[in-house]
Amino acid sequence: MTSSQAMLAGDEITITPTELVAGGAAMARVDGFPIFATNVYPGDVVVVRLLEVKKGFAHADLVRLIEPSPFRRAMPCPVANECGGCDWTALRLDRQLEAKQRILTESLRRIGKIDPATLPPIVIHPSPLNYRLRSRLHRGGGKAGFYAMRTNDVVQLPPECEVVGLRTREEPRDGETWEVDGKLVTEGGMIIDGYHVTTDAFFQVNRHLLATMRKLVMKLANRVSGVGGRESEPIAAPAFSDPRPPSPDSRKTAIDLYSGVGFFSRPLAEIFERVTAVEGAEAAHECAKQNVPDNVTLVHAPVEWWVERMPRADFVFLDPPRSGARRNVIDAIATRAKEMVCFLACDPVTFARDASRLIASGWRLASLDLLDLFPNTHHVETLASFERAQ
Repeated sequence: MTSSQAMLAGDEITITPTELVAGGAAMARVDGFPIFATNVYPGDVVVVRLLEVKKGFAHADLVRLIEPSPFRRAMPCPVANECGGCDWTALRLDRQLEAKQRILTESLRRIGKIDPATLPPIVIHPSPLNYRLRSRLHRGGGKAGFYAMRTNDVVQLPPECEVVGLRTREEPRDGETWEVDGKLVTEGGMIIDGYHVTTDAFFQVNRHLLATMRKLVMKLANRVSGVGGRESEPIAAPAFSDPRPPSPDSRKTAIDLYSGVGFFSRPLAEIFERVTAVEGAEAAHECAKQNVPDNVTLVHAPVEWWVERMPRADFVFLDPPRSGARRNVIDAIATRAKEMVCFLACDPVTFARDASRLIASGWRLASLDLLDLFPNTHHVETLASFERAQ
């Protein structure tokens, strides 16, 4: 009888996980049978309760910690084991980054079928805590905070929370709340990092890494545009009637897919003659009208529809949702991008799938940056560049 046949949902067993995997769970093997457990970390000796047992694996949850892992830190948050706002709070911050790097590498190996030995070095960009520009809190039972893990029970946001901004944890409110320049905004418009944003439009959540993301993308774009030295300069407000002209010797173009409020379109417009920014969400598209200069063509359409008529461009940037880009989007980019594809991905599994499609279409993975946009959680943000294979 195999271990899986002997195990039943509800059983309690003792395990020692060896690694963290995509999705945030820790994996242990019992006689070769994988068990994925939450609220535990590599090196822990724990008793877990099996939640479900399937043919090839089981899911479990923590019952009792017998011996803590040396990778744990003193619990900074009194509700960390129940709150759904983050799932790796008890793990040392350096080990969080190591785990995310391994998750990215393993996703590219397992899903993308990419030999880890062929990968470019992964550059890691850590983030300070209390990073959230916006938080969606809930109210229930006289409490205001995040939902508990796997339920809609509200867990009171504690003063020690390391995820939300300092003002938010002092003044938790129900619903979507943005924290900008020390003030809480629940509706309407605001200026964030020089950009007009409304509360119903998408904007990157980590306040600390906005400039880092922009600088990294511009450094890559400059290799294509031929305009050097701009990536470290501050991005000025757009001059609508007199946009900054492109370099006299540059006639190159860029496309920004899933362009949002124009966070990347605007700096790209400083070094490319023409930028086309494509966004399907109306709120973000309307914000972009106030954020970008005249040499940016704004297209309000689903990316999946627009790419069927996508022109050729020297530089293509995309920042798709967590589900990744659809196959026709990757196929269009692979065919119509001339020099470089720059990909900002918020899920390592779907990124690995999309990366493998680009590579199979004649592109090579040239650079990898890991941005820790969500400390204390398992989420991995990847910035990658692809160049034409020789």
